[in-house]
Amino acid sequence: MPARSGRLLTLATGMGAALPVIVSGVHAVQIGWEPTDDKGIIATRAYDVLTTHTPLVGQYSMASLITGHATHGLGPMLYWLIALPARIGSPMTMAVTMAVINTLAVLATVALARRRGGLVLMFATAVAIALMCMSLAAESFHDIWNPAAPLLPFLALMFLCWCVACGEHRLLPVSILVASFVAQAHLAYLPPALGMLVIGLVGLWMRAPRDRSLVRWGLAAALVGLACWLPAIVNQLSSQPGNLSLVVRSATAPVGTLGPRVGVRAVAGAIGWRPWWLIVPRTRWDRYHDVLVPPTDLRIATTLLLLAALGLLATLGWRRRRWDLAAAALIGLVLCLTLAAVAAHTPVRPVLASTVGYTLWWGSMCGMWVWLILGWAVWIALSPRLRERGRALATVAGLAAVAAAGTAVAAGEKPDQHVALYRPLARIAARLDRTIQPGSTVRLEGTLDSATLPFKPAVRFFLARRGVRALSRGAYQRNGGWYELYRRPYDRTLELTDVRRRPGPRMSLLVAVGFRESGAGHSVFLWISPSAESNQRPRDMPAAQGRSGIPVER
Repeated sequence: MPARSGRLLTLATGMGAALPVIVSGVHAVQIGWEPTDDKGIIATRAYDVLTTHTPLVGQYSMASLITGHATHGLGPMLYWLIALPARIGSPMTMAVTMAVINTLAVLATVALARRRGGLVLMFATAVAIALMCMSLAAESFHDIWNPAAPLLPFLALMFLCWCVACGEHRLLPVSILVASFVAQAHLAYLPPALGMLVIGLVGLWMRAPRDRSLVRWGLAAALVGLACWLPAIVNQLSSQPGNLSLVVRSATAPVGTLGPRVGVRAVAGAIGWRPWWLIVPRTRWDRYHDVLVPPTDLRIATTLLLLAALGLLATLGWRRRRWDLAAAALIGLVLCLTLAAVAAHTPVRPVLASTVGYTLWWGSMCGMWVWLILGWAVWIALSPRLRERGRALATVAGLAAVAAAGTAVAAGEKPDQHVALYRPLARIAARLDRTIQPGSTVRLEGTLDSATLPFKPAVRFFLARRGVRALSRGAYQRNGGWYELYRRPYDRTLELTDVRRRPGPRMSLLVAVGFRESGAGHSVFLWISPSAESNQRPRDMPAAQGRSGIPVER
C-alpha cells in the first residue's frame, strides 16, 4: 500500500475511533461548558501558570486527610496544558482543548497499533476504543477534571511503552512526557505508568542497538523528564514538608485499607466477563459499588483464564523470541497488578473509600488491553494462509466496523453531570464583568451547601480572568497561598448563598440564578458589599505557613 494512502487509511480509522470524543467536544461548545466545582479550581490554577505565583504541585488530593497537611498531585502539567486556553476566549476553550488532546491521543493509539500489528491490529484497536468509550461518561472526553483528563493519554501510553519495549528508542522522550503527565494529573495513574515504563526500558535495553542514536534519544528523554518534574523538585526543596514527602507519607501511613479482596474484585471487574469496558454505567461512580459486591462465578473463571493466558503468552513470547508478544502480555499483567494495588490500598475511611468510583476509571483501558492483546495473539497463531484470506477484506470490513462502533457510541452519549449549571454560571460571569474593577482584591465567601459549592470555584476563576484576586479563609489548601485571606486587605466582599437572605447589613444582591438538577429546583444568590468597605484583618492563622508567616503553596 502506498505511503500516502496508508496514512490516509490510518487517519480515517483513527477519526472513526475518536467519534465519541469529537461529538463530546462539539456538545461542550453547544451547551456552553463552564468550570464547576473542582474544575473551577483547576481552571484558576491553570490561569496562574503564567504569573509570578505559578503552581509547583498538582491538584489537591484527598490524601490530605491522611497526612494532616495539604497534599497535592505530583506536579502541575495538567495546568500547563490548559494555561493558554484558560486565558484565551471563553472558558469552553479549555474543554475544546481537552477534546482535541484526547482526539490526538486516539489517533496516536491507532497509528501505534498499526505500527506494531498491521491493519488487523489497527482496526481491532479502533473498534475496541470506540466500544470502550461507552464505559466512560461522555463528559470525560472534554473534562479538565484531573481523574478524567489523563484517561485517553494513558491509553496512548500503553502503546508507547509497548513500542519502546520493542526497541523503538525514538519514542522514549514522548513516552516520558505522557507518563509524566498522567502520573502528575492523579496519583492513581502513577503505579501503572511507572510499571509500564519499567517494561519499556527493560525491553529497550535488550532490543535497541548500542549506538550514538540510542544515547541521543536517551539524553533527550532525560531532559524531557527533568523539565516535567522540575517544579515538583523545587517545591520539595523549598517547602517543609515538601509535597513529594507528603505523597510518600500518605502511601506508607499505617491506616486501614479496603484490602486485597477489593483489589481482586477490581481486576475481575476490569477483565472478567462481562468486563467494565463493554458496560454502559448507570452513573459515573458505579465502580465504587462494583468492588463492594462479590463477582459472579463466570467473571471469576474468565478472569483466571485470561490471567493464565497472559502468563502463557509472556512465556511463549520469551522462548520464541517474540518480544512484542512477551512485552504486550507483561504490560497486561502489570496493569492488572497495579489496578488491584490501587483499589486494595485505598483507605477504608468512607470519604476516601468512595474515591475508587473514579480512581478505577482506567480499569476500562486495562480490560481493553488484555482482551485486545490476547485476541491479536490468537490471530497471529492462525495459519498464514487464513490470515492472508482475512487481509483481503480487512480494509472494507475494518473501516465499516470502526465507523459503526464510533457512531453508535457517540449517538448514545449522555449530557454532562452539571450541564444545568452552565447557563447560570454564564450569567454570573457576565454580571461580575460589569461590576468588579480589574486589578482589585475581593473577599470571596460561600455557604457549604450542595447548591453553592460548585459555584464558588467557578466564581474565583471568573474573577482571576479579570485580574481580580479573590481571597478566602483556607484557600491555600486547594487554590494556593496567593488566594489565602490571612491578614491581607481587600476592597469588597462577595458571598454566595442558597437563600434570599442578606448575609450582612451592608450587602446588596448582585445577581440571582435558578436551575433544576436531579429533578429538584435550586437557587443561588451572589451578594456584594460596597466598594468602600473597610479592610478587615481576621486573626485566624492557617495551619500551613512559610517562614515569613504567609501561607505557602505546596
